[in-house]
This record gives sequence, structure tokens and C-alpha cells, in this order.
Amino acid sequence: MPRSRFLRAADRLSGAAGYLSGILIIAAMLVICYGVALRYLFGMSTIWQTELSVYLLMFAAFVGGAYGLRNGDHVRIDLVVKLLPGRVQIGVRLLAAVLGLLLALAVAAVSGFMWWESVETGARSGTAWNPPLALPYAILPAGMALIALQYLAIVAGLFRALRGGELGDSPPDQPAPTAEGGPAH
Repeated sequence: MPRSRFLRAADRLSGAAGYLSGILIIAAMLVICYGVALRYLFGMSTIWQTELSVYLLMFAAFVGGAYGLRNGDHVRIDLVVKLLPGRVQIGVRLLAAVLGLLLALAVAAVSGFMWWESVETGARSGTAWNPPLALPYAILPAGMALIALQYLAIVAGLFRALRGGELGDSPPDQPAPTAEGGPAH
């Protein structure tokens, strides 16, 4: 059965978020290396390097979470679930995905209110660099929204599997294995 446009779009968006997160991890590493080189080679320091690298890594962790979820690279304990019959397995995975979706939406909402408050008040970090907090505070609601979108795609795939009887070896919330035996990315 072909995947819907929604599922394909969620996968593409999660994939883009994952690759952007990888780029930002490299950027954070370069910023840190710059700060270390500046300090040890020239005896100088920066006021922005540590804080910026933390923000870049926060983005990579929270926004890149959707990519990990899409590829089944998140923490999952399924020892008992694997022992269940096919349809029951899908039902348990569906319940877990719905609970994950609700949690992601709750965190997105609460952190969205925090972000909006920082925008309204013009909150700043209070460090020597003192950037506005609106951008770093936007990371968590954006990341949780992407994770919620990926959970919606998982829920939709699991519903399709339950409805259509697609009970293969790879449940819709896990990538299909490749010829080498590992997950397909």
C-alpha cells in the first residue's frame, strides 16, 4: 500500500531536521575549536563561543529528535512487546505512539508559552554576550512540534497496519531492515 503524502512529508521534514542537526553539531564543534585555539594560541577569549555552542547543540538535540524517532534510533524497550502476536504488537506500539504524541504536544505547548513570554518581555541571557532568549527558547517548541508530527506519522502508519493487516517484520514505527540486516535510513 503506498504511503500517503502526509507520511512522506513528515519523513522528509524529519530527515531535513536530522541533516540540519548534523550540520549544527559540526558548527558547534568548529566554534568550540575556534575558542580553544584563540585561548591557547593567542591568549585571548570570546564572550559568545560557549553560549552559542550550547544553543547549537540544544537545537541539534531537540530538533534532531524527530529524525531519530523516524529511524527508530530512540530509546525503546520492547523485550515483552516482541513476544506478543502481530496485531497486539501493533496495538501496543500504537498506544505508546499516542502517549508519546500527547507528551510531545504538552511539552510543545508549555515551552511555546515560555518562548512567547520571552518575546513579550524581551528577556536576555544575562551573560557577557547577552543575546535575546527568544531564539534559544524557540528551539524546544519547534523540536517538540517536529517530534509530534513524526509521532502523528507513526500513528497513521500503525493505524494503516492495523486496518490493512500489514504485519510484516518491520512495524511502521521502525525502519525496514536492509539487505545487510541493519535499519534502512
